[in-house]
Amino acid sequence: MKEKIRLHKEAGHRVKIYSKVSKNKEETRNGYILDFSDNLILIQQTDDFKLDGYAILPISQVQKIRYNRSEKYFNKIMQWENRLETLGIKYPIDLDNWRSAFKSLKALDLKVIAECESEVIDSFTIGPIAKVGKKLIHITYFDAAGYLDDGPTSIDYESLTRVAFDSEYINIFSKYIRQRKAAK
Repeated sequence: MKEKIRLHKEAGHRVKIYSKVSKNKEETRNGYILDFSDNLILIQQTDDFKLDGYAILPISQVQKIRYNRSEKYFNKIMQWENRLETLGIKYPIDLDNWRSAFKSLKALDLKVIAECESEVIDSFTIGPIAKVGKKLIHITYFDAAGYLDDGPTSIDYESLTRVAFDSEYINIFSKYIRQRKAAK
């Protein structure tokens, strides 16, 4: 699998990645592979015909990487529309393991979406990274009204299936997060 990842990264292909996130559930992600390690893969995500942030995925869950005529044509359209001018990442993310990746993201003060997409644990946590632990990431979740929780949510690295950051959704929403007013 790592050789296939390397090939698509070096060729600059837009790919579809199939991840088996649990026994009976598969998720797909579209994007350009920017970097990888023995454990994690970093992609720049595509949404319709625009580049939209980044995602880190565990390589252990990647079942298949598709690059067929659909992806080839999509990539040509991206080129014709001059949408690849911002392809790439301007800051380093240490992909050695989840802990090192989150340390990189925290140092950059980037807000994240951490997803656990299995049938057993189906969670979506968005917010600033409060603390990077040895086995857990602690994120201060904000709700759909922009209110931050009083304390962080702790997530086991083993249950993570995708961590997104620096997307339009995260960046715009994060500008408007707020604290609840104390009850009188």
